[in-house]
Amino acid sequence: MTDDLGKSPRRVAAWHVCLAAIPLVIGAYFALVRAGVWPAGQVALYVSANLAFAVAALVTARRLPAMRTILIFLAGSAAAGATGDVLFYVDALIYGEPPYPGVPDLFYLLAYPMMAVGLVMIVRRRTPGWDSASVIDAAIVAIGVGYLVFLFLVVPLVDFEDKITSLVSVAYPIGDVMLIVVGARLMLGAGPRTTALRFIGAYLGLVLVADAIYGFQTQLGTYVPGNFLDALWMAAGFCMAAGVLHPSAPKLVAVSNTATPDATPGRLAVLAFAAVTAPTSMVIQHFRGEEEHLVAAAAVCNLLFLLVMVRMALLVQAQRHAAVTDGLTGLRSRRFFEQALGNQGDRSARLGVPVSVLLLDIDHFKSVNDTYGHNGGDRVLVEVTHRLRELVRPGDVVARYGGEEFAVLLPDTTTAEAGEVAERIRRGISAAPIAVGDSRLHNVTISCGIAGMPAAGTTEELVLAADRALYAAKHAGRNRIACAGDQLTDDPAAAEPVAA
Repeated sequence: MTDDLGKSPRRVAAWHVCLAAIPLVIGAYFALVRAGVWPAGQVALYVSANLAFAVAALVTARRLPAMRTILIFLAGSAAAGATGDVLFYVDALIYGEPPYPGVPDLFYLLAYPMMAVGLVMIVRRRTPGWDSASVIDAAIVAIGVGYLVFLFLVVPLVDFEDKITSLVSVAYPIGDVMLIVVGARLMLGAGPRTTALRFIGAYLGLVLVADAIYGFQTQLGTYVPGNFLDALWMAAGFCMAAGVLHPSAPKLVAVSNTATPDATPGRLAVLAFAAVTAPTSMVIQHFRGEEEHLVAAAAVCNLLFLLVMVRMALLVQAQRHAAVTDGLTGLRSRRFFEQALGNQGDRSARLGVPVSVLLLDIDHFKSVNDTYGHNGGDRVLVEVTHRLRELVRPGDVVARYGGEEFAVLLPDTTTAEAGEVAERIRRGISAAPIAVGDSRLHNVTISCGIAGMPAAGTTEELVLAADRALYAAKHAGRNRIACAGDQLTDDPAAAEPVAA
């Protein structure tokens, strides 16, 4: 069916319905609360948010087997929260004021670890390696915010005369700290910043803010069921439902292409805020004349300082690595290669040991880009890099020297030995076609020029000789190797081509 303009009408997706439910369901809920009518309807509307989350997670689990375990944990967390809500309101209808602690608290508290496990599984799928930068960032945020939770929510709840009540009361902010730790690791970690991830961030933000305000209200004795906090908790459930139903949900577990997330201004602002929480709270306590928790604050400040220093060291290390590494292939950069060649050249001149250089060029690479696009060309470069790494020897230095040109530094290697390495590389790269797209393969060959010291007097002459030899190999028909002769001249024809 089409509209009057001949265009197909936009389909209303399930996640759209979840977002639309936020103002509609919350509005209906508070209308009943203010009117003081139909308690069963109030409970049904309030619980609908967590139920929508649980159902959405189970539906998506059936559709996405790769995320099934994760979504089952998330659905279990939502179901536990909904069960706790139902039991709480049943107790309220029976007893007038539900007993505390009670059975609902078991389900409320169970929701925290189940949610944390699901989020941890997402983190592990996105960054299966050790993402030290994200771990430190998350630790800074968790310690800073966790200190505030300890100071303002945990300490006031400790009552040594009523241990059971104190234990249950403290368990809630500890559950929030658990979500802060995992949530910070997820939101600050590397990986695609999808809409589904933003919905998870909205869920965590709404829940944690609502829980914190609830903690303050209960301490002050001002909490009243049916206040604005219910809107935050309900909106959180619908946001999470929208997130797991969103088309970008499968990308939640996509492996990150970057090992370390960028140090963006937003990230730095979050880390700065977390780092100053402890000292700022001390200043506030001092001017308010309250008891200052000096030992806890000092420990937190010292730990945050050490984490910030480690983070700075990792950032400097990452910048140094980026300066000597090619972004696409992960090989050493031309700058690193020239520095390594200078060191080996000095060693060769001092000790008389041989050193050789290979310059490799992908044949007809321009036609690859013209035929398959730059994405196809990038695939060729990445696969050639992979094969190069498998074909060189331990200790050889492989670098991306130019666009489609690679260089290999062979320490303690004569030109004859370098020729054997070059031939192994030539055969290995051309042994199998390279995928340049979906079901599209391309046969790739290389040409190679070889030169060595001490035949070349300096490293500059060495590279120039290898470049001339490469030119000779391409001039002779490509897919072959050429070795610079012992008598180096300015004539490219002096290079001796070796047929493939």
